[in-house]
This record gives sequence, C-alpha cells and structure tokens, in this order.
Amino acid sequence: MMKLKDYDRFYRADRDFFEFPERLDDSAERLPAAHRMPPKGWERTDAGSWVTLRPRAVEPPAQGWRIHVSVTLPHLPRAAEIVRGFCLRNGMPFDVVRSVAAARALGDEHADRLTGADLMTLHPADEAALAGALTELTTLLETLPGPYVMGGLRHRSGPLYARYGSSGARRCPEAAGDGRAYGSGDEPALVPALRRPDGSLVPENRRPVFRCPDWVPLPGILGPDLAALHTAPDGPFPYRVRKALNLTNGGGTYLATDSVTGATVVLREARPHAGLDLRGDDAVTRLAHERAVLARLAGLDCVPRALGHHVHAGHHFLAVEHVEGRTLAEAAAAGFPLTSDERAAEEAAGYAARALETVDGISEALRALHARGLRLGELNPKNILLRADGRVVLTDFETATDLSDDRAPALGEEGFTAPPGLRGADATAFLLDALRLWLLLPVPYRSPATLRVLTAAVDELYPLPARFGDGLMTGLMTGLMTGLRPGLSSLYGLYGPPGWPGPPPHSAGPVRGDDTAPEDHAGMLAAERPDWPAVRDSLVAGIHAMATPEREDRLFPCTPTGPDSLGGYAFDYGAAGVLHALHRVGAQVPAEYVAWLVAAAERDPAPRPGLFDGLHGVALTLDLLGRREQALEVLARCRPLDAQAVRPDLAGGKAGIALNLLRFARITGDGALHESALRTAEELAGVVTAGPLAARRGVPPPCGLLHGAAGLALLFLHLYEETGQTRHLDLADRAVGLDADRCTVQADGALTLFDGTHHLPYLHGGSSGLAFPLQGLLRHRPGGERAATLAAVRHTCRALYVRNSGLLRGRAGAIATLAALDGPLPGSGERAGEREGAGDEPAVLTQIRRLAWYAHSYRGHLAFPGFRMLRLSADLATGSAGVLLALGSAFEGNGPALPYLDPRPPTRRAEERR
Repeated sequence: MMKLKDYDRFYRADRDFFEFPERLDDSAERLPAAHRMPPKGWERTDAGSWVTLRPRAVEPPAQGWRIHVSVTLPHLPRAAEIVRGFCLRNGMPFDVVRSVAAARALGDEHADRLTGADLMTLHPADEAALAGALTELTTLLETLPGPYVMGGLRHRSGPLYARYGSSGARRCPEAAGDGRAYGSGDEPALVPALRRPDGSLVPENRRPVFRCPDWVPLPGILGPDLAALHTAPDGPFPYRVRKALNLTNGGGTYLATDSVTGATVVLREARPHAGLDLRGDDAVTRLAHERAVLARLAGLDCVPRALGHHVHAGHHFLAVEHVEGRTLAEAAAAGFPLTSDERAAEEAAGYAARALETVDGISEALRALHARGLRLGELNPKNILLRADGRVVLTDFETATDLSDDRAPALGEEGFTAPPGLRGADATAFLLDALRLWLLLPVPYRSPATLRVLTAAVDELYPLPARFGDGLMTGLMTGLMTGLRPGLSSLYGLYGPPGWPGPPPHSAGPVRGDDTAPEDHAGMLAAERPDWPAVRDSLVAGIHAMATPEREDRLFPCTPTGPDSLGGYAFDYGAAGVLHALHRVGAQVPAEYVAWLVAAAERDPAPRPGLFDGLHGVALTLDLLGRREQALEVLARCRPLDAQAVRPDLAGGKAGIALNLLRFARITGDGALHESALRTAEELAGVVTAGPLAARRGVPPPCGLLHGAAGLALLFLHLYEETGQTRHLDLADRAVGLDADRCTVQADGALTLFDGTHHLPYLHGGSSGLAFPLQGLLRHRPGGERAATLAAVRHTCRALYVRNSGLLRGRAGAIATLAALDGPLPGSGERAGEREGAGDEPAVLTQIRRLAWYAHSYRGHLAFPGFRMLRLSADLATGSAGVLLALGSAFEGNGPALPYLDPRPPTRRAEERR
C-alpha cells in the first residue's frame, strides 16, 4: 500500500479533492520552450507535467544513456530555450517540464527526492551523441546552479547528469528499494525495467546514488566524472550516521554519533536548491533560518542546543543536542483511551488531565519563545518531545517567525498550522487550542458544523470543566475567521496548505465554501435517530455534484492508489463502485455515467481482470444496472485476461474472478463459465490446503477479506451452497482459520488481525472482514471456536474512535459489518424482522451518529473525505459511496455492502435489488 507521504503530491492542485499535481492551473507560468509548437518534422506530446518533442522519424531507444538537466527556477526558462535549440539542431528527442509552477511542485519539500530535480531529459541515440551533447551543453549551461539529481552522475561541475535508463514502457516488480507496494492490493510496485543481454528484466536503479548496470560499459566521457564522484570530499565528516529518522526532498534528519566525543546528536541535513517551500526558499535557506533561531533561543530548557554547522560534499548539516524522550504523537498514541467504551470509562479522565497538563507545559515553552520575540507557525505533535520527567522540548523551528509576522507558514502539516492574519499570542493560542482538540479527538475537520460536533463530542467523552468544548470551538473559530480570505472555500491551516490558491474552476459551477453552506450535515447525522431518507438524498446529491463526466481520467474524485493512479473505472477506487452504490440505494444512475464507465473500460490499453480492481467489477456493475449485453461484452474481454491473475484473492485475484464467473454462469446458463470457475476453485483448494498464503517479496503476507484467505473462504461457501459438498465447507473452514489464527485480542478486548506490520480491525484487511465468511460458516456449523471469534468481531465493530470514515478502512465498515450480523435497524426495511443475532441497535445507531465527526458539505450536500481525511472522495473504498452503502445496509437491509459477501443463494427479489 502507499505510504502516508505518498499522498502529499495529490494535495497541490485542488483544495477539495485529491488531484494530479499537473492539473494545477499553471497557464501564467508556462515555459515558451515547452509551449511553442515544434518545427516541421517534429511532433509534440503533452503528458502530465511534461512536454515531449521528438523528430517524427526518430524513436528514442528503449534503453540507453540519458542526460538530465537540473537548474534553479529563475534560470529554468533560459536553460529550457538552450536545450530546445540544441535538440532541434541535432535531431535529439527531449522532455521538458511544462512550466515554472510544475517545476516548483516537482522540487518542493514533499516531492519525490529521486526525481524532483530532473527538469529536462535528453535521449541521445548512442554514446557518440551522448558525448557530443554533454560537451556542447556544458559550454552553454555550466554556470547555472541547480539541485543535485539523485541517482545521476554529475558531469563536471554543471547542471548536467547522466544515467542509464529505460523509456518506461517496460516495467517489472521492484526488487529492492523502499519496499512500497502501490495499488489497492498487495502487488509490489512496478518500476521501469532494463533488459539484460540474456533477455531478463531487472528494475532500474532507484537508489539515491549513481550505479551503472553491470553489463553496460561506462562511456569514456563519463570516466572523470565517476572518478570525481569517488573522490573523498575535503576534510573528514565529524559524525557517524546511525539511523535515518526522516527523509525528504530537501534532505533528512539522522541520529548520529560525534566522532570525537562519542555523544549522540541529531543531524539536520539540507540539500542546496532542493526542498522548496511555498515561498520558494530551499532547504539550505530554512536550515540557516533555524540555526539563527536556535542562537536567539540559546539557554532555554525547552530548546535543544545547537552544536555545530558543517558543509560536507555540498550538503549542509546542523548538529543539535539529542534529547532523550518520546514525541507527543507517540505518547498520545500509547495512552489514547477512546479505543473502546470500557477503556474510555476507566482511562479518559486520567488521559485528559495528563494531556491538558502537557499542553500547559507546551504553552509555557511557547511563552519563553515569545519572551525572545519569536512564535511558531506550526505546532506538530511529532516535533514536540516529552522528557521522562514530563518537561517539554520543542524540536523544529523552521516555521519560527517574529511575533509581528502574521503570515501563514510556508511549510507545515495540515491541521497544525496557524492561519494567516494572526500574530504573536493570538497565533499561539490558536495552535494550542488545535493541539488540545487533536489530543482529545484527533479527527481532521473542515467546516464549522463539523468542528461544533467534535468539540461537543469532547465534552461528552471526557470529564472536563464545564463548557470546555465550547471554549475550544470559540477559540478555533475566532482564529479561523480572522484568517479566512474572502473568496476561498477552505479554512486555512486545516484544509489545504496555507498560501495555496483556491480550487480551479469546476465544470458544475463555482465551489461554495463550507463556511457559507446553510445545511448542517454534521448535525443531520448526529441526531438521536438520523433521518435516513434525508441523509440518503443529500449523500446522493453530493456524489452527483462531484461528477466530472467530461474528464476521461475520472468520473468521480477518488482516493489515489499509486503515484499515477487516481480515479478510473475500477470497483473499489473508481467509477464502477460509485454507480453500484447509487443503484443499491435506489438512486438515479444517469446514462452518461454508464456510458463513461463503458468507454473508460474500452480505452484502457492494459486492463486488469480483477473484481475490485479491473474489468470483472465493471461487468458486474453493468449487469446490476440492467445493461446485460454490455456486461457480457466486458466479461468476454475479461476471459483472455483471467489467466494473468496470479494472486488468489478476492480483490484482484482468482477468488473474485471465480465468484463473478459463478454468478454469470447462473444467470446466463453458460456452462463454460461454470467450468472455468470450478477449475479456478480447484486451484485455490490446493492453495488453502497447502497452508498460509505465501508472502510476495517486498510486501507483508496477504491477509483479510479482500487480499487474504478469508476471501477464498467466501468462494468455497458459495460452492457449498450450490453443490452441498461437505468438502467445500471444510475448505471454507480451513481458509477462514488461516486468517483467524493471525488475530489477537488487544487489551481493550478488540480483535485485530496482524498483517505483518500492524494490528488491523478493518473490513478490507482486518478482523471485521472475517465476519462474513464466519457468519456463512456458522449457519452450517454453529458454535465452537468460530462462534467466539465472530462474537469478538462484533465487539470490535463497536469501537469508539475510528480514524477514517470509509467502508474498507473506517467507521462505515464497522456499520456495514454490524448490519450484516444483526440485520437492518427495526422498522427500516423489508428484512427488519430477519435480524439474525441478538442485535445491538444502540451500537449501530451510535456508530452512525459518529459519522458526523467526518461529515463535510460540498455545494450544499453531504460528502465524506477519503483516506487520511484531507480531501473529499466519492469512491466506494474510502469515500461517500462506501458510506452510502453502509448506511443503506443498516437502514434498508438491502444486503451486504460488497458483492458476494453473503454466500446464500439470492432470492428473486434480492437479485433484482442487487
């Protein structure tokens, strides 16, 4: 899965939704070299932030030596003209970033440190062309400064770097590197691949140091450059790095040892011209600022001592005192009491008292800064250390500024920054109130209505002084309204980095900010018994308001699943799941939406076959929408692709495909589909019999409903219902047991599934997902250990605090699971009398009411954020569609929130509803 920092690139271009950074409106800063049409005989291609120009008769080699050009933003237009002129004269294909704004985004502090400095790439045909280009361009560009291209070999002292790479058309699994696995499943990252002389594919070098492939001879012109790279820098480096604490595009933070004294220190690294902030300052400028701030604050007990500044190999390092302790973020996570009602009853009072006492200590430290004429623009729990005796130490001063400065910080994490317009004590008071709320209820918020719900919840959940929450509400709203700029839709510091422009024009009309929306959608959900028809209609209207059928890349805004994956047609994170949700609750699905889905699936040049991430999900959705002929056409396209599925799972693998084939075989009478499903099931029977699902390189072992053995159990339960063969029931029991054996009971009584890294309670890959195969199994084999596991899952779904609102990894998933276990709420739907368990109406209603914690307004309608809670999403996995499905299950009893979770043969009425 994506790391948290991988989402940062999707926050730049739009305040409301996750968006590709290249969609930022940069028309005013387009580079003439990229914008001008090429001369006759050349063709131009625009792709994302890049413009490619190449002679029509010349195709860049699939792999070979590349030249990368890196310059600072003020020199970019001139350098781009020089490179363009050289390439046009010499017939050499090249890529150039399209604008200064795009270059700024590529080089900012949160950008990819391996590619952020590469602003132009030349594709020489051979080594002779490489040598000629380096020679001539060095003469023209050598004096221009620029950030270092990590992983490239610098030619002489100028802005040119060489690297052996591929065109990117060939890809293979990443064999080494940062271990990320992008996408909705557990597949490893696919990276550009190089072909060895024996024909095998190997991943390109993705390390921050230059490495020439072992079968490629180094061109002679690069020999002196490699020797220079291996030449030791002048003078020894006085520290030995032990551990990287954080890495960014601008540098890193390291735990190190002083080579002379043996003392442990913290090293702050800054790379010249890299890691730009919103004002254009680079990491070196910010490090110099921090060094000056530490000098002003010297002698304060709440500030680490500055120990020395060093420049080594061109990088700047600031050594500061290492303070023993743990961060406030770590301490809060360890002591947070709202994991269950039982734990909250015992621990909430003590935790609140400690938290507020800690904030008082932080307030005292900030007053000490005020006495020296400084304030902070960001107060992040990760940058606050607590000593063993409780004393506070502040560790990050990049946002420190004079008391009279009322600007928002140029760098900072959303939710912990002061809005513009606040000075001195007022800015600090705002930061402290934001920190108090975060410590007590860490849920990001956007609208005053949601903030009102959260502060009221704080009063409800903790024994605090009277009207404590009201005080937080007043303080935060006063600060926010002071910093709110007219005409912008977001509340600064909480939703969208400060200083960024408002959202680009949207096809459906101007964006109306949450602060002006008259509807109280958070209050609608927080009611004693929410009005389901009103909630449903508002959610549906919100989904329609987000639709962009004029765009080819997405129909609805969604949560990203990879560095280049956002939107699309898939069932989990794309359009198919949204249309499924609308249909399931009886809402209109416009014909243009269906047409978009069909067209998007048709134009995909490399589709996946899977149920949740590929064409099988599209076929299912189209059939449920009454478009059987089109569904069968998509299914026919799936069939040759099914063999490409290597994973066994439900989401994108063989189990999901087999379930879909069983369904289509039943409704069409196609025996070939049925036989194919049975063959796949036999293959998966061998997988289950062999034992736990095997882990793939670079990712944790697969587990849970969508990616693990629990999904396979559903397939065998469906087969048992169809055939009555006890063998299938045995296989289902064994499969669900493989995941159940990885579950543990936490101190608060919650059952979690360990995925190799985290203990998860969620629907998609945690313990909650086990409820569905367990329930199906217990219908035929009641009692015993499996019944106890199911009871523990039900208890887990009553969790008090849940970080996200979504279906697969949030509170909506708990609602959907409880609804499946106990049936719909009484009086809500046609199955109201079919409640299977003891039922827990108060628990379901409580979880529904707590959805108010995450509720947003979008153009006057109810909407929900996607993963990480910082942008709105319509998708089924994380956003509004998933919440809609969960609430539909709870209020209407129209079946499980996801396909095939109920292995019982559907009744005619249920099949029609599906």
